[in-house]
Formats: sequence, structure tokens, C-alpha cells
Amino acid sequence: MKNNYVNKFDKQVSTFGIREQLAVVFGIILAVVIYFMFFYVDKTPYGYAEIPEEVITYLSGSGNYYASDYNSGKMMVLYMLQRDRKYNYPKRFQDALDAVQKVSDLEEIYNFHELQPYRNNILFEGEKGEKILKGEKALRKVCRSFCVVNPKKKALYFYFQPKDRDAQYLQENLEKLEFWGAKLN
Repeated sequence: MKNNYVNKFDKQVSTFGIREQLAVVFGIILAVVIYFMFFYVDKTPYGYAEIPEEVITYLSGSGNYYASDYNSGKMMVLYMLQRDRKYNYPKRFQDALDAVQKVSDLEEIYNFHELQPYRNNILFEGEKGEKILKGEKALRKVCRSFCVVNPKKKALYFYFQPKDRDAQYLQENLEKLEFWGAKLN
């Protein structure tokens, strides 16, 4: 013996139909898409990646911060400066990077270039500032924290976050990029 209130409640609970199920599925899909678009950070420790066309355009653009090094025919080593707020190199890796830049054999193959630091006044430059900011964000997304760019192959080798253990292999790794077109005597 049920009263009217319980009967009414039973009918409401059992009416979870196709609309509600589709709304739940759509909500889950939307949440996943938003996560990957805005919050996901690829933390692959190191590897190769193709350079997107927008980044190639940014790197090779005339009057650009990177253009002369990118168009020189050499590969580029891009790294962060200590004053960059996302700088996170351990001291041993920074010391190894400083030492590698002085090796004459590597100077023939690589241009060493720091990633352009973000400036507070860049947005006051109008459309030019917006292009720079957009290009830098795209470059840092593909380069992560440290990368070696090969303009001929339109590809790069990246480190997400260099560690102390990477310091001892930095020069050796740069010397062994023969398959990438670099060959030391």
C-alpha cells in the first residue's frame, strides 16, 4: 500500500530518458575537450616533433628575433634565460650549456639562441606585439623548455625539463645528430 506521493516519486525517477542520457554524454565530451584545449601540458621528457607551419613562419619571418639564425643554414639550439620566469634548468645543465657553446666544432653546426623572454610591454605594440606573443606561445609549446631546431627537416628535438643527468650527455647528444644532417670531423 503506497501513498500518492511515493507513486509520483517512482514515476519521476524512472523517466531518465534518452534526452538526459545524451546530455550526460555531451557534458562528458565537452569536459574532455576543454581539458585538452586549455589545461593539458605534454610532459614527454624528450623526443622529436614536427614544427607546425605557424611556428616556421614565425621563426623565419623578416625582422624577427630568430630570423637570421633560422635562415643561416645551421641548426638552432633554443634555451631559456635565467631571468625567464619559467626557467627551471639545474645548475649542472646550465654549466654544460655554457660550455657547449664554446666548442668550436659545434659552432660550425649550431646557432645557440635564447628563447625570447616575455616582456610586460609587448601588448602595447599593437598588432605586431600580438603576433610576437602568439608566435612565442606556439614556439614554446612545441619546444617546451630546451630544443634543437633543424630548419631543413622542419623538425626539432626537445627536452621538456632538462635534469642534472642530461648535463653529462648534452655535448655528446649534439655531436651525434649525424642522421639529422650534422656531421663532425
